[in-house]
Amino acid sequence: MRKTVKDTNYYIKKVVIVIIAIIIVGSIVFQDNLFSELGWTTRIILVSLALGVMFTGKTEKIKSPIEIRFYNDHVVVYREKRWYSDKAIHKEFNKFFYSDISGIDYDNRIKRLNIHGKIDATWFKYNKDGSVPEQPYYKRIVDGGICYFYTDLEPEIDIVKEIEKHSPLKVEYR
Repeated sequence: MRKTVKDTNYYIKKVVIVIIAIIIVGSIVFQDNLFSELGWTTRIILVSLALGVMFTGKTEKIKSPIEIRFYNDHVVVYREKRWYSDKAIHKEFNKFFYSDISGIDYDNRIKRLNIHGKIDATWFKYNKDGSVPEQPYYKRIVDGGICYFYTDLEPEIDIVKEIEKHSPLKVEYR
């Protein structure tokens, strides 16, 4: 799942950050507080604009394809594309041996499933042209890790029932 901000607010935020950076750098270079040199209405507008764009924005949830593959002794959580941001899109393979899973819990309030335990994680970053490199940028076995995903965008699939049906795992509800 990806949260994206693609509206006017995004660009206004960038402009406000640049203006604040110019004021800070200029204050350091000229050894004078340039913010105090601005008129009081300009200061109020700049502070209001900065606070406004930092705490507002339109976000929406976007489906991120996920596949859970069950095997005799392990489970793989596979994501073809996982969006961390518009510039960080990954292909992920997270492998868990059933014996290494310390727990699975489902938070019904936010519709999130958490798998805790030892993870064999292999992640690839997509190139700008949309291709996937042959070598992963992240390949580690993490003991005590967590793999989570949200299930609210696929309401017709009862993920807890599927996990308990196809594996020896039991899911706790929170």
